Amino acid sequence: MGAVSDPRDPRDQNDRDLDLDDEQTRRYSPPVEPATSVTLGPDETMSAGQVGLPDLRLGLGRLSRGLIAYGVIGLVFAALSLGVLVYVNNRFDTAGKRVETTMGTLATTIDQTATVLHDASTTAESFTATLGRTEDGVRSAAATIVGVRTNLQKLESVLRTVNVLGISALGPAADAVGDIATQIEGLDTRLTAIADSLVTSGDSLAANGTSLGQLGDSTAAVAERLRSGVVQDSMADVHLVIVTMLLLMAAWAAVPAIGALAFGMWLRRELESSAA
Repeated sequence: MGAVSDPRDPRDQNDRDLDLDDEQTRRYSPPVEPATSVTLGPDETMSAGQVGLPDLRLGLGRLSRGLIAYGVIGLVFAALSLGVLVYVNNRFDTAGKRVETTMGTLATTIDQTATVLHDASTTAESFTATLGRTEDGVRSAAATIVGVRTNLQKLESVLRTVNVLGISALGPAADAVGDIATQIEGLDTRLTAIADSLVTSGDSLAANGTSLGQLGDSTAAVAERLRSGVVQDSMADVHLVIVTMLLLMAAWAAVPAIGALAFGMWLRRELESSAA
C-alpha cells in the first residue's frame, strides 16, 4: 500500500517517498526521561549517532595545577611574613634595650639638672634676703649722712659765731666744716636711689628664684616619668601592634593557600584514579 499523499504538501510524490525511506532506515533512539541518567562510554566506543559530552578532565587538571601553584605561592608568602616577623621582633627587642639604657641615663641627667635648679633657686632666695638687709643698711646710711650734714652745718654756724677781740679765730675751722658738709650733700640721695635699686633687684631675684624652683620641680617630674617606663611601655604597644599585623598577614596568606593546595592535590589524585 502506497503512502497517502497530502494535498497541502507542495512537494511532488518522489520527494515524499524519499523522506519516508529516510525515516524507515534511520536508527531508532529511544527518548530519555529527565530523571534518567545516561552513561557515556569512551570516545572510541561511541557510535557516530550518539551525542558526546566535552571531556572535563583537561580543564580540571589545569585547575588542580593552578590551585597547587597558588597554594605553594601562598605558603612561600606566609613563610616570608613569618621571617619578617622574626626579624622585626629581634629589632624591636634590641631597640627596646637601647631605649631603656638611654632613658635611664637621660633620667639621671634630668634629675641632676633639677637638683642644680633647686640649688640655684635656694641661692637666689637667700641672696634676696641679703639684698633686703643691704637695702636697709643703705637707707640707714643715707639717713645718717643727712643727720651728719645737718650737724656739720650747725657746727659751722657755731664756729663762725666765736669772736675773740673782734677776730673770728675759728673761721678757718668753720670753713673746713662747711666744706665737709658741702661735699657730703647729695650723698644721701644717691644712697636712697641705690636702696631703691636693691629693692627692685631683690624682687626680680625672688621671682627668678621662684621660677627656678618651679622649673626644678617640673624637671624632677619629667625624670620620674622617664624612670616609670612610659616610653618603654609605648614601644611595647607599637611592637604588639606590628607583630599582630604581621601574624594576621601570614594567616591571611597561609589559610587559603593550605586550602587551595589540599583541594588541588585531592583533585589531581581523583583525576589520576579516574584515568587509571
